[in-house]
Amino acid sequence: MRLAHPTLAQLTRGQALKETLLRVAHSRKALTVTIAAVLLAVSAVTWGYSSMSTEVRLSIDGKERTVSTMGDTVGDVLRDEGIKVSGRDVVQPSVDSSVEAGDRIAVLYSRPVELTVDGVTSTHWVTATDVEGALREIGAAIGPGFDAVYADSRLSTSRGAEIDRGGAEIDVVTPKQLTFVLAGQAPVTREVPALTVEDALAEVGVELDEHDVVKPARGTELADGDKVVFTDIEKRERSVTGEAVAAPVQKVSDDSMYQGQTKVVTKGVPGTRDVTYKVTVRNGKVVRRVVLTATVTAEATPEVVKVGTKPVIESGNTVWDRLAQCEAGGNWHINTGNGYYGGLQFNLGTWRANGGSGYPHQASREEQIRVATRVRDASGGYGAWPACAAKLGLPR
Repeated sequence: MRLAHPTLAQLTRGQALKETLLRVAHSRKALTVTIAAVLLAVSAVTWGYSSMSTEVRLSIDGKERTVSTMGDTVGDVLRDEGIKVSGRDVVQPSVDSSVEAGDRIAVLYSRPVELTVDGVTSTHWVTATDVEGALREIGAAIGPGFDAVYADSRLSTSRGAEIDRGGAEIDVVTPKQLTFVLAGQAPVTREVPALTVEDALAEVGVELDEHDVVKPARGTELADGDKVVFTDIEKRERSVTGEAVAAPVQKVSDDSMYQGQTKVVTKGVPGTRDVTYKVTVRNGKVVRRVVLTATVTAEATPEVVKVGTKPVIESGNTVWDRLAQCEAGGNWHINTGNGYYGGLQFNLGTWRANGGSGYPHQASREEQIRVATRVRDASGGYGAWPACAAKLGLPR
């Protein structure tokens, strides 16, 4: 069997492949050596950095972490960490202090708090991160007594609410000693955190509506010792079905009855109606009632009443009254037709001679007594009435 010999082209291609494989082998050895050298250098640098750096604890507004630093001072650490502070911020220890491994650096950022107390506003810079802490800081700066007052004050936000670096606005209403007169009840004194009259009433459970009356006015700002008077006014509609309607009264004159005398001729019968009222209630009592609508459901029967028109005979306890009782039965207007008239039985001659006019029985009791007094004075006694004067024991 004859073997086939490679051609010149095949020998050339084989030689090229061999040379390529040798170059790749040499390149891989070089790469491995290079990588090993780099790793060794990095390890050396890392070991060198590690041996030269310092680990400290860094707290920013209470949030703590561990950092490594090449710096020598607190300021170096903050600068390396990109932390900028102002003159109002608190850094402990100070930025000039040196640092050692394990040290703790605390940064408390200052933030503005706009504090409005009973309507008066002031701005304070604090490092506290919640409302409660901020109030304690402000109180420490203001002085003794602050905490006691603010413990019972009403705040516009929760005491535990967080305050970010942008700051916060806090409204505070302090407690005040107030006297309340509520809906006509006896005065009571309470201490409540309130700025205005309406706030104070809300604190004692009074919810105002549009008709209620308060003194001072609802929006008036209060001070210790003020008095608040609340009048509960309620306006509502009230419907009544079958309400009784009083029978009207018809009066008929009767000259056979004396003046002041009355007599029911026909008894009245009440009617009924359905009515809607607008009712005003003050402190629980109805003070006004106005008819809005009314529908008569049963007409009332009028009551007929006779009313006397006959004049009442005057009476009295004087001597003249007793004399008239004896002469005419006490009737000052009697006319029997016998020529004597009135309670003292004047004849026309005597009557007119002593200043009387018209007829005696048409004159009043007082006028008859005036004329009789003249008669008595002229004669010196009651001789003009002999029988009755004797009976009554009067001088004649």
